[in-house]
Amino acid sequence: MSETTYILLFSANLVFIVTHIYGWLLKWFYRPKAYSEDFTRLFPAQRSVGVLYLLQFFELPYLLQIGNANALIYVNAFAVLFYPLQMLVMCEGYFFPHIRHKRLEYWVFIIAAVVLMPLFLQAIRLIALPEDYRLWAFIGVGVVFLAYFWMNVKMALRIGYRVKQVNEAAYADTDDFPVRFARYVQWLPTLVCLLLAINFYADNPWVKFGRDISFTLISIWFCIFTLNPWRKVFTPREEEIMEQIEQNETSTNRLSDDRYDELSSRLEELLTKERIFTESHITLDTFIQKLGTNPNYLAEVIRRSGYQSFYDMICQHRVRYAISLIHQHPDEKLQYIADLCGFSSPASMTKAFKSQGKEAPSTYRKK
Repeated sequence: MSETTYILLFSANLVFIVTHIYGWLLKWFYRPKAYSEDFTRLFPAQRSVGVLYLLQFFELPYLLQIGNANALIYVNAFAVLFYPLQMLVMCEGYFFPHIRHKRLEYWVFIIAAVVLMPLFLQAIRLIALPEDYRLWAFIGVGVVFLAYFWMNVKMALRIGYRVKQVNEAAYADTDDFPVRFARYVQWLPTLVCLLLAINFYADNPWVKFGRDISFTLISIWFCIFTLNPWRKVFTPREEEIMEQIEQNETSTNRLSDDRYDELSSRLEELLTKERIFTESHITLDTFIQKLGTNPNYLAEVIRRSGYQSFYDMICQHRVRYAISLIHQHPDEKLQYIADLCGFSSPASMTKAFKSQGKEAPSTYRKK
């Protein structure tokens, strides 16, 4: 190996390790002032991500033996086995923080450790494996990796299903669930798993070099995205706004009658003429921008207009529109009707009908 090649491979791996150690420090000890009070609620998996970063310290045997085939297969096996596992913990902690697991379930980590241990001991020259060990290493690691990969695919599908549920129930209220973030990272763990598998089976120092560079950039982006101190703070929940208004009925900051009439008229126009409710995953922010007001005033207009909540307002108009479409087009599929009304699926449309005390959509075809 030439000196230039050695320097390039060494530098890429060193930057990779140092960046991840620094990421661990940020994830464990840094709290942006912009949302320090709600940090735990907004970032429930912060320490899990930090652990994922800290684990990259185990790449040191490769850093100290650049060009050694035994060290290379060890470090690639480590990545393909432990990255998927830790990403599962990270995603579950972030998107499903209410789930609590039994200790027995964490024995899945032991499988990866058992498979990896012989490769680690050989990489640090404590044992010498048989000459044909590489074939068995590829097979053993591959079998375990496939199981972990399938778990990551199922996690991605669960996240997608959860996003649809939250959009259906709260109409993309990012305060209740990090919907936008979920869309960005839903399939990222699965993609990372595939890249790591390619890296492992390529068993080439230059492929490892490319992985070090790309993963360093991904880690930097991830830290900036989740710990950006200039990020706009989430607005209060719509339900909290409603409660606040109800508790301040006598407040001098309430809408004047003229301003209420103006906003109410514009809101009715958006709902009845423009049918803005047909937009899928519509948010409270959309109405705030359209009306040129703030969350408090919009919530007051919604309440004074006779709706129980933002969700109730959208739901009422979608259901009415769906009923009219079913009467006009009795032969159309419910999926088509649901799409026109802004529902994510026929099931969500049926749920909305029931929440409004209506019969199932299919029954309206018979009337």
